[in-house]
Amino acid sequence: MKKYIIIFWVIVLLGLLSFFSMFYLAEKGFLGKMPTIEDLQNPRSDLASEVYSSDGKILGKYFYQNRTNVHYRDLSPHLVNALISTEDERFLEHPGIDLKGTFRAIAYLGSKGGASTITQQLAKMLFTEQRSTNKLTRIVQKAQEWIISAKLERYYTKEEIITMYFNRFDFVNNAVGIKSASQVYFNTSPDSLKVHQAAMLVGMAKNPSLFNPVKDYRKDTVLLRRNVVLGQMLRNEFITEAEYDSLSQLPLDLKYTTVDHSDGTATYFREELRGKLKEILRQKNPETGEYLIAKENGEPYNIYSDGLRVFTTINSKMQHYAEWSVQRYLSEYLQPTFSRELKKRSNFPFASLSEKEVERVMNTARKRTSRYRVLTGQECHNCHRRGDYVQKENIDGSDYWVCSAEDCGESKRIIPEDSIAVIFDIPAKMSVFSWKGEIDTLMSPNDSIRYYKSFLQSGLMSLDPHTGHIKAWVGGIDHKHFEYDHVSSAKRQVGSTFKPFVYALALEAGLSACHLVPNIPYTFKKGEFGLLKDWTPENEGDEYGYEVTLKYGLANSMNTITAWVMKRFTPQAAVAFARKCGIQSHIDPVPSLALGVADLTLHEMVTAYSTFANRGMRMEPIYLLRIEDNGGTVIYEPTQDIVEVMSEEQAYKMLDIMMGVTEGERGGPEGKKTGTAMRMHYDSPDRGYDGIPWDYKIAGKTGTTQGNSDGWFMGTVPDLVTGVWVGADDRSVRFTRTSLGQGANTALPIWCYYMKKVWADSALGVEVRPFEIPESLKNYKFDCNDQSSDGQGFNEGSIDAGGLFD
Repeated sequence: MKKYIIIFWVIVLLGLLSFFSMFYLAEKGFLGKMPTIEDLQNPRSDLASEVYSSDGKILGKYFYQNRTNVHYRDLSPHLVNALISTEDERFLEHPGIDLKGTFRAIAYLGSKGGASTITQQLAKMLFTEQRSTNKLTRIVQKAQEWIISAKLERYYTKEEIITMYFNRFDFVNNAVGIKSASQVYFNTSPDSLKVHQAAMLVGMAKNPSLFNPVKDYRKDTVLLRRNVVLGQMLRNEFITEAEYDSLSQLPLDLKYTTVDHSDGTATYFREELRGKLKEILRQKNPETGEYLIAKENGEPYNIYSDGLRVFTTINSKMQHYAEWSVQRYLSEYLQPTFSRELKKRSNFPFASLSEKEVERVMNTARKRTSRYRVLTGQECHNCHRRGDYVQKENIDGSDYWVCSAEDCGESKRIIPEDSIAVIFDIPAKMSVFSWKGEIDTLMSPNDSIRYYKSFLQSGLMSLDPHTGHIKAWVGGIDHKHFEYDHVSSAKRQVGSTFKPFVYALALEAGLSACHLVPNIPYTFKKGEFGLLKDWTPENEGDEYGYEVTLKYGLANSMNTITAWVMKRFTPQAAVAFARKCGIQSHIDPVPSLALGVADLTLHEMVTAYSTFANRGMRMEPIYLLRIEDNGGTVIYEPTQDIVEVMSEEQAYKMLDIMMGVTEGERGGPEGKKTGTAMRMHYDSPDRGYDGIPWDYKIAGKTGTTQGNSDGWFMGTVPDLVTGVWVGADDRSVRFTRTSLGQGANTALPIWCYYMKKVWADSALGVEVRPFEIPESLKNYKFDCNDQSSDGQGFNEGSIDAGGLFD
């Protein structure tokens, strides 16, 4: 008997010795790397960078993990109570390890609950990269988690541990941390969560994949788990029995919002901003090679993991109104009208192209697709990285495209080059864009290219001319399916929207808007301004033979009148003036510039027009106000240039002449009042965008390019300049009738929808008021129908075009 007692105690002592030896070895790091004191005091976590609007709303995030940390004070007490009740009832009493719970778990083999405390769970989230399936290794991991838990309790308060837990936990569906989870699942903040909402989120802690509330087939399971949490809260007296009975009957109450870089508001703007941020944060001192903006260790900031706060000029309401306006007009009227016309074409969706020309367009389009890049080894089919990441390798006698990225490594068998064309004709499953939502369909890649080319695109940019702050930015109709930005990237012919820069030459030289010009064809002779042959611009409708004022000529976009101005002031002067207004793209100084043949961006056009609204001063447009680190320290603020382009008197005269476009100007053979944008004031029962009161002062210009490929409208009110462009990505996809394809029918309605929303929202401060007249022009007579109007006695001999805008 004595022998067995000795053996028993030897086994017990050896067991205890092994147990404590394991903890000792684990603590010293002999059984695997342990976190240092610095690691424990500053645990590493990837934090999403947040993009804020000027009115304090989050426009979006850049992230590896969609996590934004909160403080304990930002947590609803329901969250804390639910977590303690469900995961660790003695959390406030134990030092990180619950011995009572541990012995209970051992005695009942876990059937009456586990022993893992909140602190242990946090230790596992922070420092156990992957839970081992090997029992022996898992025992070592558990020992390490116990040691880390004890240390965490030493360095942090209970409130801090609770906060770290909620900030660290991955609630799936791109919701990492409680702030993201509250937003994704309930569209609220952590401090505003109701009891049943907090209970659902805490219930996910047991197994977020199993209790995923987004999956329809999981919702009953999630509801049961939520009620278990409510039961635990009742047991721990955080809620009453009556409250439990009421709360347990409630539905999940989800307000699920997807989180993706291509979803949400201002998607095109956020992509533009992403590039700008990377450019700013990668700038180096050319002499030392050090980053100009760097962390304490000298490393550059990472927008995906350093939790930056990016403050922009975009107003969330105005952005919403802008996106709504594009969607409303294109989806309900313009695209359906366009689609009906396209269906009649034999070579859908192209107009007036030969088979050879169509094949050239299609071949170019194919090479721009992700599918083509994957098939030709330019892009990984899995992670979609491009360039040197993808290399050709021979595996078991076959050639593969292999991705060298550490987190990918995927391979794809190489397709013979002559098979690629065949693949583009084979129907495949795909989800395609439609204005009614994505459509799952079977379509060949070639047919999908034609389908996507049939959609009209749009760009809208809205700018405060006095501050240079960009308030709204719509780069296209859907960023997921059409990534190309039509605000800053796309350069399209601007048509007649360039004419104000030509007219400005005349006003700057002393002509009055009321100066009479014969409406006759004007010919630019061969050799003049480098022309290879004579060129005579014509008016729409070929109507000539009477005099009109300059104001009437611009109001009705008469090519002959613009040609008359251009002949006198030269294309070189027009280019120089456009440069001063902020246009940076290459412009050929040719006579046809009078009709707007230059390819420019919408961003450039809005910038240039803002000069007229800001008393002749051009404020450099900005959309970034400042960048803060995750501690709130400002690490970047931009500077802004101001350029004087013209006098405030000439700027106001340009506004007055452009008001004729929207209000109409009297003239022509019948003396009628006409203007290309007057339709905005009519109140037609079948149009929702018009009906703008006649006393609203709007300076604007319509624009339509050859073949109706592009429609423009530039509209200016005292505190806002907004430009709209509409057209298909491919210029050969267009309306055949000018009545449908002109800017007054394609772009103007979007501008009107947008501005009516902006005016109706008094909180935005965009008032309905007249443009402010300079003191020196208070007695100036602008009505050209008044015989005593100023400026009629202009002497053409005094014009000196040279040097006006050097």
